[in-house]
Amino acid sequence: MNRSKAALGALLGATILVAGLAAGLSGCAKKEGGAKPAAQAQEPGKLNIYIWSAYLPKEVIDKFSAETGIKVNFDTYDSNEALLEKLQSGVADYDLVVPSDYMVKILVAEKLIQTLDHTKIPNIANLDPRFLDKKFDPKNQYSVPYFWGTTGFGYNKAKLGALDSWQALFDPKNKGRILMLDDMREVFGATLKSMGKSLNETDPAVLKQAADLLKKQKKLVATYNSGDFANILAAGDVDIAHGYNGQLAEVVAKEPEKLAYVVPKEGATLWMDNVCIPGKARNVENAYKFLNYIMEAKVNAEIVNGVSYASANVPAKQFIRPEILNDASIYPSDEVIGRCEFLEDIGDTTTLLDQYWTEIKAQ
Repeated sequence: MNRSKAALGALLGATILVAGLAAGLSGCAKKEGGAKPAAQAQEPGKLNIYIWSAYLPKEVIDKFSAETGIKVNFDTYDSNEALLEKLQSGVADYDLVVPSDYMVKILVAEKLIQTLDHTKIPNIANLDPRFLDKKFDPKNQYSVPYFWGTTGFGYNKAKLGALDSWQALFDPKNKGRILMLDDMREVFGATLKSMGKSLNETDPAVLKQAADLLKKQKKLVATYNSGDFANILAAGDVDIAHGYNGQLAEVVAKEPEKLAYVVPKEGATLWMDNVCIPGKARNVENAYKFLNYIMEAKVNAEIVNGVSYASANVPAKQFIRPEILNDASIYPSDEVIGRCEFLEDIGDTTTLLDQYWTEIKAQ
């Protein structure tokens, strides 16, 4: 989701393979009643991607371009809602996007992504069936899994000792030393879990309680950040950083005696980010080429080794560095996964959360 989820950081570098267009990975169009590609001119030799920050190593893009002659341009976003807004604007010019689980369902409903032709992505056979045919996209008609993981928090264990509960993010003794994701659903999700509730709670009375807690917490929070949360923690600017496991696992691995990542005992978000083709994509064939390319075992492993997020690609595991495969922060145990749940589309309740989120951020 993380994700999160906005600077690309060192992995993406400062260089964008420039052909002058903002990019975007986005969803897949329905064959019946779904989005139909608009009559726009293709751009031979180009691919425009819209993707989460710190999600795609520049080296992989360079190799793809060298092999195919296709120039890749990309933009990044730090929340699913930012992606939705961009596609709803009608002016987005992306060929691929990477929405999280619940957002795929919303994009399908709004006819913003098109159905996938699985015959053009034979490497889909490399994917673990456990991550396919999920409720948000039965039979993977519109999306293909990219990364999966958890949303917990990283913290300075040398300073705070061992932590295992969301309550640490609401503890006044940590005032000014807490970072929260700038992501409405994830922030409410953490709060609801701290209350013993589901991430997908829709009871207005419960959501008001959660909003009241977040309004009280606001004075404890140093910053809301979905793009650079891990580096802010590593730099010592905060002691606790709410965030996605991959980026946090990277900084923890560099200072394991000082930092740690935890999925709180109350449970947390289990997320899956997915590649889709927007309904108005111009360079659809190039999108398929790239999608199939990143599902090749060695290429997929190179991506995982570069960004430290878990992949659903089974044969890629033989090429992934052992320290990543064996890192429980990246590939959590079944017990940890059992405490987590996917965010789901909560329908009209989103409007209420939007209202509360605006009030919280405005304080």
